[in-house]
Amino acid sequence: MKVTSAFVLLLSFLNSFHCTTVQQHTDVVLFGALGDLSRKYLWQSFFQLYLEEQTENKTFSFYGISRDAQKEGSQKLTKLLDDVNCEGDISSVCGLKLFEFRQLVTYVQLKTDEQFDSFGKHKLKNIPENSDFVLGRIFYLAIPPNVYSSVAARLSSCCKLKISHAWSRLVLEKPFGSDLQSALSMARDIGKHFKEEEIYRVDHYLAKSVVRQILPFRNRNFNHLETILNNEHVERIEIAMKETADSKGRIEFYDKYGVIRDVMQNHMTELLALVAMELPNNHHNDFDSNKNKLLSQVKEVKEEHVLTGQYSRYLHHAEQEKANISLSVYTATFAASLLNIDSPRWNGVPIIMISGKALDERSSYIRIKFKDSVMCVCGCKSFNVSQHGARQIIFQINPGSLPTVGILVSKNLFSPHLPKGLEDMVVTSQESFVFGQSLNEFYFSVPKSNENAYVTVVRDLYRGDKKSFVTTEGLEHLWHIWSSVIEETKHRHPKLYLEKNDISLNFGYSNGILRYVEQESSLVADEFSERERLSVSSLPSHFLGHMLLVKPDVQLYKSLAEKINDVAKTTVVKAGIFHLALSGGSSSIQLYRAILKHFPKFPWRWTHIWQVDERCVHYDDQLSNFKTIDEELLQNVRIPYGNIHPMVDKSVENVCSTGSVERYKAALVHFVSKLELDFIILGMGQDGHTASLFPKSGLLKDNENLVAMTTNESSVKRMTLLFSILNKARHTAVIVSGHKKHDIVDSLAGSEKKNVKDYPILGVNSQTGNVTFYIDNDAWFGK
Repeated sequence: MKVTSAFVLLLSFLNSFHCTTVQQHTDVVLFGALGDLSRKYLWQSFFQLYLEEQTENKTFSFYGISRDAQKEGSQKLTKLLDDVNCEGDISSVCGLKLFEFRQLVTYVQLKTDEQFDSFGKHKLKNIPENSDFVLGRIFYLAIPPNVYSSVAARLSSCCKLKISHAWSRLVLEKPFGSDLQSALSMARDIGKHFKEEEIYRVDHYLAKSVVRQILPFRNRNFNHLETILNNEHVERIEIAMKETADSKGRIEFYDKYGVIRDVMQNHMTELLALVAMELPNNHHNDFDSNKNKLLSQVKEVKEEHVLTGQYSRYLHHAEQEKANISLSVYTATFAASLLNIDSPRWNGVPIIMISGKALDERSSYIRIKFKDSVMCVCGCKSFNVSQHGARQIIFQINPGSLPTVGILVSKNLFSPHLPKGLEDMVVTSQESFVFGQSLNEFYFSVPKSNENAYVTVVRDLYRGDKKSFVTTEGLEHLWHIWSSVIEETKHRHPKLYLEKNDISLNFGYSNGILRYVEQESSLVADEFSERERLSVSSLPSHFLGHMLLVKPDVQLYKSLAEKINDVAKTTVVKAGIFHLALSGGSSSIQLYRAILKHFPKFPWRWTHIWQVDERCVHYDDQLSNFKTIDEELLQNVRIPYGNIHPMVDKSVENVCSTGSVERYKAALVHFVSKLELDFIILGMGQDGHTASLFPKSGLLKDNENLVAMTTNESSVKRMTLLFSILNKARHTAVIVSGHKKHDIVDSLAGSEKKNVKDYPILGVNSQTGNVTFYIDNDAWFGK
């Protein structure tokens, strides 16, 4: 009887409590409701929130905002919501909730101030000041960051709740600025309309299942971990985010932000804070202050602390997307960075960050590698490798080659205690390896729940838990670390690497400087045929007594373009002017394109362009060398008109004459000091001719004139520079390309003695400068 009475009293108490439960309503306002982020993650996550939180006393309304017209936008949103689902939950309850959720979503077009005002007054739920109702509003801005400030101002005016028992939250997606100044400016503008506690900057990486377990894991293993997580025991910390996907479809974004801004400045530095910060006494209250203290201790990254790379087809993708190639050539799709923390606990411990596109695997992890202090003196034959091998802790955030995400602890380190969010995983495979060790040599614990990060973000947002979000103070620290190096490397040419598995990206570090182990990209080696690989070791360093460079055509033209660029800049600094003489032919077209692609800051303003030779045809004729130079190069650069010196004067009817020769000679004498051109580009024909100097021509012996008229076997009239000026050049490059040139290359390289009369190319012998033969693989090796 007593038990029954107590039970009745308990039910009465619970019923009275239920009756007095405060009513809550939340308006969720999603800007960018039709965009990719909303389609892939946000609508599904808001449904998950509704599924978990909605009750009779907790209600919701959802508004999808876009600039699309009302009818079209509503139709798009309805179709998009068809993809929201119960994700494996086949219960009738979930199906009913999903139906309710879709009915609660309303599309609204917001473009004008009038539309914003009307939305706040007539759509959103409003309550009187003295109501017991608790009202909340979530404004989620999945839109371009450049409109954050203006939208925040409009929302503050029309829609932000200002009564005491209500709350408003403004949610922002990265990027939060492009450098320190822009980030602070954005923060100030938004801060005029929303308080710090109302601003939620999303870093979805902080909501990933393994990342959420880092601090609980550290807390649960406090006695083991906190005594060894310091510079006495830790050799280094590695943080990696590797992707197999390339940047196709996101070139415009990547050209603006690059890999350092995209992930290192935010996600990866936040991860560093979680493993290196002091453990908060109270996880909720001290979390931000401890994290920000650690971030303030991270030293500013310097230029020598960063390596950059670009996957080989990036510029091809940029061209397809009609990007600004002058920006794309500098875009880093791979970066490695060395960081240091200026604190007694971490001073001297290198922190290595690695991230890139088009790499060998999709994997993200934090790896803490401990020092090996054990030396074997006796009994070394039976030295137990598993007991004395590498000691490490790995937080595997994306699985990579592992069966799932989780936390791995070397068995020779300690046996971990697990927080409530983790459980042991039994490893059965003998063939799984991680960093050279069998998976069986680790304790492997995995999250009990591995839900999508945005589900966690939305849940935390609703509950006011800011662990997945970045504060204004934290944002300022992050940009202090990275702003300078981003500026310092913005015009650095990244190292080219092959997609998927290029070992030339491997690097080392010493004395605070990062260096690639192989300075040459394996692009070159990978494009060799099998015969070329066997022959490359025996490539001579010289050809016809001059320096020799043999490479695949793309790398060959890039190397020559780089050489011309370097000489041009050096010469302009010293002499204030650079004289460049160009030949015709398809090989030159590839060179021009390489210069334009890779060297947008070439000093064209101080460059004079000359021709090595020209056919006596009008400009509009397809055989005109100058037409090719003009269309492929000059029309794409800003060069003074007076700096261009075509051989053929298109203003006169007789395009080639004795007067033309004298005019060109006079121009050379007037402009070129000592008649020493700074750089000459020559070609070589299948018969060994160069410029328009053909076998058995009497001009081969002309040492008095600079320019002359000539003809070839087809009796095509031409103008050409002669050896008397060609051999005074400071730098001469001879381009030989295509398999059709292999026979002449092979013949000239033979032991039989040759003469200039039969092979005019042999007359190229600079008196004071240097000559280099640039020969592509096809011409050197043949088919």
